[in-house]
Amino acid sequence: DARAAAVVFAWLQIVLRSVVWLIIGVSLLVLYPYTRDDAARETFAASRELLFVQGINDFLPAGIRGLMLVGLLAALASTVDTHLNWGASYLCNDLYKRLLCQACLCIEPGKRSVVAAARLSNILILGIALSIIPFLGSIQQAWYVSLLFGAGTGAVLVLRWVWERINVYSEIGAIAVSLLCAPLILSLTDSEPLRLGAMALLSSAAVVLITLLTPPTDSAVLGAFYQQASPSGFWSNTARALGLDGRLPLLRLFYELRTVCAFALSMYFMLAGLVRIFFPLPGSSPFWGALMLASSLALGTIALRLSRGENSSS
Repeated sequence: DARAAAVVFAWLQIVLRSVVWLIIGVSLLVLYPYTRDDAARETFAASRELLFVQGINDFLPAGIRGLMLVGLLAALASTVDTHLNWGASYLCNDLYKRLLCQACLCIEPGKRSVVAAARLSNILILGIALSIIPFLGSIQQAWYVSLLFGAGTGAVLVLRWVWERINVYSEIGAIAVSLLCAPLILSLTDSEPLRLGAMALLSSAAVVLITLLTPPTDSAVLGAFYQQASPSGFWSNTARALGLDGRLPLLRLFYELRTVCAFALSMYFMLAGLVRIFFPLPGSSPFWGALMLASSLALGTIALRLSRGENSSS
C-alpha cells in the first residue's frame, strides 16, 4: 500500500499538477506579455510572480476568487505547520532529548521538559524565518535557497537508507556543512546548477568522511531496524549478523532502482508528451508527442510488472 501511495502521489504531483501549472503559466504569458527591458530589471521575477494573483483578480468571478483565496491561505498554513512541526521534532527529539539529555547529560528528560523544548523550538524556527524574509526579493529566490539547503542534506537523506554505516553524526555534519557553505556559495556564483553541484559535492564528501571517522550505530539498533524495514543496499554486515544472506540487500537495491528508473522515465515521457501536444511549437508534428505518450504507457506497464515482482519476492 505504501508503494502504491508513493506512485499515485508522484503521478499527481509531477505529471498532473505540472500540466495544470503549465496551462496556467502559458496563459498568463499570453495575457500579460513582457519585453526584454522588463526582463532586465531586478524586480522582474517578483513582478511576474504577482501575475498569478492578478489573473485571479482580473478573470475569476467573486465566488471563485473567494475559494482561491481560501485555498492559498490553506496552502500557506499547511506549509508553515509542516515546517514548524518538522523542525521542532528535529530540535526536540534528536538534539535536545537524545543528544543533550541522554548522550551528554546522561539523564532522561521528563515529558514536561520535552514539550517545553518543542514549544521553544517553534518560536526559534519562526523567529529565524521572519528574520530571513526581508532579505528575499521573490519566491523564486527563496526557492533557490531552499534547493541549495536541500542539496546539502540530500546525500545523507538517501545514504541513511542504503548504507548501514550512516549515523547521527553524519546527519548533523550534513546540516552543519549546509549552513556554513550556503552563504559562501551564494556569494561566489549566480549559476544555479553550479551552486547545487558544489553544495552536493561538498556535503557528500563531508558526510562520507564524518561517517568513516565516527563510531557506527549500535548493532542491536541496526538489527532491529533491518528486521522492521528490510532496507536495501549496503547492509550486508547487519544481514549476516541476523543469520541472513548478506547479498540480499544489494540485490534488492538493484531491483528497486530498476523499477524506480522505469517509473521515472514513464513520468518524464508522459509530461514531455503532454507538453508537446498541448503547446506545440510552430510547424512541429504531433508525432513526437504521441510517441512519448506511447513510450510512457509502455514503461509504466513494465514498471508495474517489476514492482509486482518485487512485492511477491519480498
